[in-house]
Amino acid sequence: MTSAKTIFKDWRVILVLLAIVVSFLAIQPNIIGLKGVQLIYLSPNSFLGNLSARGLTSLTTGSIITGIDGIPVSNPSGFYSALNKTAVPGSTVVIHYGNEIFPFVYSYSSVDVSVTNQSPLNSTYMRVEGIPSTQLNYGLDIIGGTQITIVPNETSYNGTVLSNIESVLQTRLNTYGISGISISQIQAISGKSFILVSMPNVGEAQALSLIQNQGIFYAKIGNQTIFNSTNKTEKILTVCLSAGCPFNNPGEPYGVYPSNGVYSFSFGIETSKQAALNFQAATRNLSVISAGSNAGFLSKPIVMYLNGKQISSLEISSALKGQFTQDIIITGGGTTQQQALASMKTLQSVLESGSLPVPVKIVSIQSVSPTAGSEFVQQIYILLLAAFIGVSLMVFLRYKDYRIASVILLTSIAEIIIVFGIAALIKWTLDIPSMAGIIASIGISVDDQIIITDEIKRGSAKEEYTVTSKRIKRAFFIIFVSFFSFSAIMFPLLFSSASLFTGFALTTILASLVGLIITRPAYARIVAGMFGSGGV
Repeated sequence: MTSAKTIFKDWRVILVLLAIVVSFLAIQPNIIGLKGVQLIYLSPNSFLGNLSARGLTSLTTGSIITGIDGIPVSNPSGFYSALNKTAVPGSTVVIHYGNEIFPFVYSYSSVDVSVTNQSPLNSTYMRVEGIPSTQLNYGLDIIGGTQITIVPNETSYNGTVLSNIESVLQTRLNTYGISGISISQIQAISGKSFILVSMPNVGEAQALSLIQNQGIFYAKIGNQTIFNSTNKTEKILTVCLSAGCPFNNPGEPYGVYPSNGVYSFSFGIETSKQAALNFQAATRNLSVISAGSNAGFLSKPIVMYLNGKQISSLEISSALKGQFTQDIIITGGGTTQQQALASMKTLQSVLESGSLPVPVKIVSIQSVSPTAGSEFVQQIYILLLAAFIGVSLMVFLRYKDYRIASVILLTSIAEIIIVFGIAALIKWTLDIPSMAGIIASIGISVDDQIIITDEIKRGSAKEEYTVTSKRIKRAFFIIFVSFFSFSAIMFPLLFSSASLFTGFALTTILASLVGLIITRPAYARIVAGMFGSGGV
């Protein structure tokens, strides 16, 4: 029997311990007791979002906000309470924050934000959550959101059409300002291709609106079309996504603001030269209203349509009569601030991305609430705990030796920690099928360790089994054959159109590979030191 000191000096055991430490740092639990809240959304349409996008402040999604105007914050409710007290029109709010520059090392700074009716600062424009206990990325089925699978609504299509749809949707959803959105092409075993769109923290109704919106946008004055998104010469050149755009009219409010008991929004667009010529011709012969609430405006408004539905009707100032102008202000509203903001973002995203090359058809839609997702996570970790307890009992009953049961249990736990560490390092999204794959890998891990244990403990009069190293080689031959057989079965599932197969296959293969390369050799060395004889 080899001493514990000698075993822990072995390079295989040291490698496992080092992998555990690296994984622990990659997962990064908040062991330093950092206080504050993490910024998870910063509206690109806000004054602060504009500063961040231009690199004028380092406050961005992922930053840890520690205080508002000197008031420390340690949870989301405290943050919003402090923000509501200080962020009133006419005030200047100082936001204190830190950015991680190295694991557990933060660089702290602050930014002064001027608050006006046109540049408000509230939970609509900034969203925070508690500092996460880990750096693991969870999927939609855990944090909530919507996942939609779509195809072109045509009998036949090629890869170019799919790529064009993907490009338009990417621009559209990026404009919407939500992090974590992913769009990818997937292919079924039958060869048919689909587009899979994942939108964390986006409700089903809003997701469908963004995806299905064909984006045919046009405007008329009377019966004359001024611009049309489907006409290359009359298209929209630029959509103003932040305050202070070069073509934003001076004095015009930008964004969402209260107006007569409801909320209105406004933002600018820049049209093509042909559209400006159309505007000039359409307004040249219009009369000016001299009395009433519309005094000083032209006799006909400019009416805007999206997919054939009227979305806005704007009065035209008499000063613009017969003028050549490429700058137009789009307005709208809603009964609540959130509703008005959602309407503005949807309209901006559609105008910015343009029309889809072809209409799309929804193949499937999956929507998960954050509450249900958190319950899933709890159940999964309970299952992991139950699996470890069950495995420990079965191993103990088999060998009647608490030392073997303990080493197998600790080796399996180390393997799971290393898998989580790799997932954190490569930013792999852990969804429920992936977590199920990790649970399944516990069984594979224990099976392999039992093979190693049996080979080392069995002994034999035959010369080939007399030396421990030969027994271990025989055990690893079995384990290698088992791994490659298992991987051959799982590998095709990595390319399946069903994401649940992909996640399950990847995590089980990854866990098995970690065991084969890192934990199995260390386990064999420990057990050989406990029971083996001969060279190891």
